[in-house]
Amino acid sequence: MALESCGKLHMTFLNTIIEFEGPIVDVEPRYWAAHQAAIQAVGFQGPPRSEFWRLWRTGAADSQFVRFGRPQKVIDYARMRAERIDSTDLMALDAAGPKVAENLRLLKQMGSCQLVSLSRNREGLNATLDRLDIWMHFDSKQCLPEDRDRRIDALRRLAGGMRVTLAVVGTVPMAYAAGEAGCRTVGLKNGPAVPKLLRQVGVDVFFESLDELTGALTTRHPDLQKIGLF
Repeated sequence: MALESCGKLHMTFLNTIIEFEGPIVDVEPRYWAAHQAAIQAVGFQGPPRSEFWRLWRTGAADSQFVRFGRPQKVIDYARMRAERIDSTDLMALDAAGPKVAENLRLLKQMGSCQLVSLSRNREGLNATLDRLDIWMHFDSKQCLPEDRDRRIDALRRLAGGMRVTLAVVGTVPMAYAAGEAGCRTVGLKNGPAVPKLLRQVGVDVFFESLDELTGALTTRHPDLQKIGLF
């Protein structure tokens, strides 16, 4: 959505919480590289790239990535993959989605824009935001706790008692926590989790991209009205 349209907005202050993985950056190259490093370390070849991403987005069990592997091999693979996903060097593979800076600027003009991530690597996250030159579009940046209840509490604090907080999500853990924290939750269809999985944790509204979402905010899209955003 073009910034020129911002003048057409007639809405109250909008508090937005947006997830880094999916809505902001395409993480598929990083996750694939982490998978390759882990699968080779345990002595397996693993699925091709397209199949890996399908398995990941549909929430497949770790054993499906290490076919015919013994349980300990699967455990080792999952541990190493998680470590590599969170590594600063692989976060350098993250690329911003189309018109991300423009749309983040617009969200901030609507009210406030809070960035959250499931990554534990705060240093790597900050380095990526600096490299992509989008750090200035966020009022706050936070790596969410691993513990589910503490993650929900963190999102409640970010909601700050606002009448309405919009959460833009790409992963199942974030979608679940945002719903439990009382946010109006919207998913993007091309993120790390397929819409079917997000629907299972309460997400009912989806858009193709962040650009499409900001356009929907401008026009007060019926789907956004349905979830009580306006």
